[in-house]
This record gives sequence, C-alpha cells and structure tokens, in this order.
Amino acid sequence: MPLPNLVIISTFTLLGIAMMINGARYRGKGIRFWGKPTIENRYFLSGKICLFLSWTLLMIKAILPEWKWNQVSESMAWFAALINLIGTLMMLIAFYNLGDALRVGLPEKETNLRTTGIYSLSRNPIYLGVFLIGIASCLFFPNPVNIALALYGMMMHNKIILGEEKFLAGRFGKEWMDYTKKVRRYL
Repeated sequence: MPLPNLVIISTFTLLGIAMMINGARYRGKGIRFWGKPTIENRYFLSGKICLFLSWTLLMIKAILPEWKWNQVSESMAWFAALINLIGTLMMLIAFYNLGDALRVGLPEKETNLRTTGIYSLSRNPIYLGVFLIGIASCLFFPNPVNIALALYGMMMHNKIILGEEKFLAGRFGKEWMDYTKKVRRYL
C-alpha cells in the first residue's frame, strides 16, 4: 500500500480513537455532547453528513488503492496526506484545549471562552481542521461528487461558525470582541 494512503488511514484511526475516548469520558461525567445548532437543523445536519461522506470517500480510496479511482500523482497524494495530517492534528489539539467544553452545536451550560493554546492562533481550529481534511479529500479523490459534498459541507460549516460567533459575542461581550481583534476566524 502506498505510504500516503497509510498516513491518511492512520490519521483517521487516531481521530476515531480520540472521538471514542472523548465520548466515553463525556458519558462517564454525564455531559451531553450535542448542543443546539446555530442554523436550521436540516442545514446543520446536511452539512455534517456531506463532510462525513467526503471523508468516507477519502478513506475508501486510501484503503482500496487498487480500485484506481480518479488517480492523482504521487506528489498530489503526498500533499493531500500532509494536509489531512495537519487538519487532524489541529482538531486533536483543539479537542484537548477545549476539554469538557467540546460540543457539536452550542453548549447548554455556562462555559469559559478559550483563548489560549491553539485558540490563540485560530478562533475555530476544529473547523479549520475539518476544512483541511475536506480539502485533502478533494485533492486525493478529485471526483465531482466528492468535491460537491465537501464544498457544500464547508459552506454549511461556515454558516454554523457565523452563528456560533454571534452566540459568543452575546455570551462573552467585550472579552469576545477583544479576542476577535487579536485572533482571526481561521488563520
């Protein structure tokens, strides 16, 4: 199996393990992982599903290189694997920095504004990681359906981010405004 494929498979395995550990930890503490969506539920869920499908296509192509779907050059495969690795690492570091405040959607209970660690570089490192993995998927598997899934998912996630930032401005006021002056939305 080509090495870029192994890198992609390894990063997804690592991300999956981290998600299972977080899920078990949350259940053990009685924490609800799902929060309130910031956009209409159908757009929220369809955006999540489309990116998940794009990521699934990336994994299938990585696991089954003998299928020869939409072949890319070795250098493009490496570039996609590197972007996927960076996106995964950003997500894992952001998960760690958020601790028990990690939610899909808005939190129901009070939380603290995270501005240190990776959050001193990006206001949305999890979403940036998600976007990077979506881009890696399109580069590794440049199929029109995959590209459409990833683009739609990223557009919906951008809308989710705008809703979250409105929520954060309301919850944290001046602290949020000062933070937005120092740290950009993505990078």
